[in-house]
Amino acid sequence: MSIPEGTRELAKFAANLKHDDIPPQTRARAIDLLVDQIGVEIGGSDMPWSTQVRDAFTKANSTPGEATVVRYGDRLPIAAAAFINSAFGHSFEFDDANPLIHGHPGSELVPSLMAVAERDHVSGRNFLTTFIAAYEVRGRIGWAASASMASHLGPQFSSAYGPFGVAAGVGRLFGLSADGIRNAMGIAGTYSGGLMQYNRGGGSVKRIFSAVAAESGIQAAQLAQAGITGPEQILEGERGVLKLYAPEYRPEILVAELGTKWTIDSVSFKPYCCSAVIHPAIEALKRVLTQHDINASDIEAIEVYYPARSIGSAAIATPADLLGMQFSTSFSLALTATAGNNTPREYTMTALNDPNVRTVASRVSLHEDAELSKASRGHFVARVKVKTHSKGTHEALVTDAKGTPGAPLSTREIDAKFSSQVADVLGKARCAELLRVLRDIDNCDDVSKVSTMLVKTD
Repeated sequence: MSIPEGTRELAKFAANLKHDDIPPQTRARAIDLLVDQIGVEIGGSDMPWSTQVRDAFTKANSTPGEATVVRYGDRLPIAAAAFINSAFGHSFEFDDANPLIHGHPGSELVPSLMAVAERDHVSGRNFLTTFIAAYEVRGRIGWAASASMASHLGPQFSSAYGPFGVAAGVGRLFGLSADGIRNAMGIAGTYSGGLMQYNRGGGSVKRIFSAVAAESGIQAAQLAQAGITGPEQILEGERGVLKLYAPEYRPEILVAELGTKWTIDSVSFKPYCCSAVIHPAIEALKRVLTQHDINASDIEAIEVYYPARSIGSAAIATPADLLGMQFSTSFSLALTATAGNNTPREYTMTALNDPNVRTVASRVSLHEDAELSKASRGHFVARVKVKTHSKGTHEALVTDAKGTPGAPLSTREIDAKFSSQVADVLGKARCAELLRVLRDIDNCDDVSKVSTMLVKTD
């Protein structure tokens, strides 16, 4: 069977997509994602590692500014501004996920495209069309690799595949032809990678994985614009990214139903700020605790059953920092049992060292479930069994956690999440006005007007 020309077809798609080609529901989902990402960028902009990233880049850049740093208003070159804003957006595991394609395309793409759109005074309509085109390029690559990448040792989806989507989107905003975008994608292959030891050993560097995709994708497009060329078939070729990274891969997915099936329709919005694979376990535990009126002190054991591909991303047993805690099923479920929720308010160093949290965490065990593995494609799945001292044993199965395509957050819920991240920073009135403008991005004549609204003024 011949290999489909996936790279060339995706480049053509990115160059030629028209606003009217996109179904209304897909445009609406993209706007939901824009709102969610801008919200978590602002909300995560004061995390310790966020301010460290900002300090590193502002000290290193004295070049006249082109794009705005969210909240703080620094003016930096587009790649530096995109890196910082992307780090903000991915700063606390509260940004989007996607069970079909994996990684965090929103925090890869929105900061990158916003920076270029601000500098070049792009219309909101062009920005939104480009965002959806770039998401589809990025999505198709992740989808083609998803059969096995999620259970492999790496690399990480955002840093491995994000540069291609960013390069395609930025190349389109630069006005590159389809062949120019193909070159940008070919160059992006030089930047593709990202080790996943963070979900074993913690560390704050994971916070910049989407930012690596943002910066490197912009640089790839800039190099293509300047005339540097990339190899053919960077995705599907003999030494392309799919064959290199994915033990199993399906190159035909790169082009199958392209323009008919949209990967952004499978986006997942996080109500909990931890690894997305833990979300169904949280939902299942909540269901058991609520239905049977079980208190944390009555829990004897919690058994969590995951598909094979999920365990490796959520198995840190004794986290040493907050990143480790967010990739720890045991500590995340301990928060669910003791604090009743899993939002940024609950994931703190105080909670990490709380004896009550640690006691419940020590009672959690993880198990692989072959049947769940069969049902997990395109879903985040978990079964939780709770043994109690006084109320017997109960279990629940969740195949569609809240926020995933099977149980989506409504627009109202996404807006409420946005407000919970933004109102305390910008004030309620400015938060409401920003939300109104983002929801009407199709009618914005210049995205630079939006960027000015993202800065704290007092």
